[in-house]
Amino acid sequence: MFKKINKYFKLLIFVFFLCGDAFADANNPTNEWLKDKTVNDLTQEYGYRLFSVIEEGSGTVLFTLTKGKIVVGCLSAPGNPNIKFYCYLP
Repeated sequence: MFKKINKYFKLLIFVFFLCGDAFADANNPTNEWLKDKTVNDLTQEYGYRLFSVIEEGSGTVLFTLTKGKIVVGCLSAPGNPNIKFYCYLP
């Protein structure tokens, strides 16, 4: 009896791990959810506001966006082929 319950419990935990990012959205973002978003997506489609833009001399630009208490950073580095553009939670 306990082996069967233990087996179902482990299966349930495994399913929760697989579905963890399925509950991410604009109000509860994760880095996985943000990986394919742009500044335009976040401001126009999801209601984020542009808080600041910091431009470095090398062409790198850091955008800081907010939505309520949520802060998101987006980094644009066109000269760096490894980065180019990505958004993340600080």
